[in-house]
Amino acid sequence: MFEKFTEKAIDIVKSAQIYAIKHNHEKIYPEHLLLALLNDNTSIIVKTFSIYKIEINEIKKEIEKILNVKVGSKPVEFVSFSESSRDVFIRTLDIARILGNLYIKPEHLFLAIWDYPKLELTDVLKEKGIDIDKIKTMFYNILSANKQKKVKHPESIEKRRRMDTNESIFSLIERSDSSKIFDRAIAKLSTSNYEILGTEQIMQSILEDENSELVKTLEGFGVTSQTFSEKLKELSSRKAEFEDKQIIFTPNALKTIMNAIDIVREEGNASILPEHIILGILKSKKGIAYNILKELNVNEFLLEEKIMQPIEKQVNETLYIMRLAKQEARRIGNNTVGSELILLGIVLEANSIAAGVLRDLGVIVKDAREVIEELIGVNEDYTTSEITFSQRAKLILEDAWNIAKSQNKTKTTADDLLIAICNQPDSVAMKALSRLGVDALEIRQGIKNRLEHFTI
Repeated sequence: MFEKFTEKAIDIVKSAQIYAIKHNHEKIYPEHLLLALLNDNTSIIVKTFSIYKIEINEIKKEIEKILNVKVGSKPVEFVSFSESSRDVFIRTLDIARILGNLYIKPEHLFLAIWDYPKLELTDVLKEKGIDIDKIKTMFYNILSANKQKKVKHPESIEKRRRMDTNESIFSLIERSDSSKIFDRAIAKLSTSNYEILGTEQIMQSILEDENSELVKTLEGFGVTSQTFSEKLKELSSRKAEFEDKQIIFTPNALKTIMNAIDIVREEGNASILPEHIILGILKSKKGIAYNILKELNVNEFLLEEKIMQPIEKQVNETLYIMRLAKQEARRIGNNTVGSELILLGIVLEANSIAAGVLRDLGVIVKDAREVIEELIGVNEDYTTSEITFSQRAKLILEDAWNIAKSQNKTKTTADDLLIAICNQPDSVAMKALSRLGVDALEIRQGIKNRLEHFTI
């Protein structure tokens, strides 16, 4: 349901979850969502209310009164969506489809909330003389006038290479911190009637490691070896695992592994952890394991956030560079991180060997930004769109990962990324460097010199 939500819209949903926990509510109600929308002082919604001289604080007080009636007596740690919130989300998707919008923005959520017939706040505001219908009409006009168009990044038309063969995937798994999990999963095949590894065997194997922090996190969401196995026994078919042809992994298990590998590369880690596999399952949104998580009413957003917290606390050059690249994408209104924004992320990071080499060659932030904006353009309409990676950017992350592995590193570093960029002469990043008067040979030599200096 949330795959079309922009990051800002997802942030609203996350904030609503926090408000629900604060009020000891076991479920998220439309009022929580509305409170989250009104607490974003930078939003168009809040600015519009100010234009109409509507006191935001007064509305928030009324919302708090409604929520206080529902306050629970016991503290809660995890929450689920109420039926009313689910109705709002469905209405949100309908509004976007009717208006011809590709992505869900906070404004869509706002309209859907006020369209909910049982919203108590509607009558309260009418009594105060606030014309919500007039405000809704204005937002409908804004959203219908700004239909999103597909932004074509120079690297977006490239096709992704056929994924590594099963043999190469197995080699990655054997060298990863998840190798024991796959050994157990494969062993389970011998006790079943299947010859192809599915997401359900992988998930069962993860849950068997009772001492891991990940398993404790999953237990907090009601996912244990017992609950998962009980749900699995209810299934009479593996249909959810298959889409096209059969291979050593079911198609959705393969998709899960590929998602996990993409996540690992974006983080700059050199090994696949069980956490990455769970994130891969959540990202794929398909397969038996994912379906069982849904049946167990697992809150995907909170689980993903809980798993990511310790990962994001790690000091990691690549992870930091990827964050900077995404920030630059939002700044110029582009929904695609291409090779050029990875390059710009390296320049912005400033402290790495790669950044030092570029600085020595005269590449500074201001010039790099100007050249990159000339090459890919600036589009203000896409500042809230979901950020994705171009296929060339993914290829660079894959190459950098392989470079790090070949040197027995535990993390991908900025110099691995920069060398990987140099390995792509037709990329937008190399075109930008060419305009800045820098070539691949100078970069490679500069990295070599600095590495030799640090090892002396």
